[in-house]
Amino acid sequence: MIGDIASPEDIWHLHDFLSEKRTEIDEKYDYRYSVLIFVFARLVKEGWLEESDLNGLHEDKVSKIIALATM
Repeated sequence: MIGDIASPEDIWHLHDFLSEKRTEIDEKYDYRYSVLIFVFARLVKEGWLEESDLNGLHEDKVSKIIALATM
């Protein structure tokens, strides 16, 4: 992608791409307690976590995570 930069517009396209990826990563790995259920649901949905990885959490939280992951 960087090797394809030929004009100032291309630099802005790269900037936009990198900004989008940064936001995606920031959301995916947000460890604030208030959003952990949503983070875990996303990771389950994307296959990074399995339900068995949630052992130790209260079953109410696990059921919310699974419900959100299947939406």
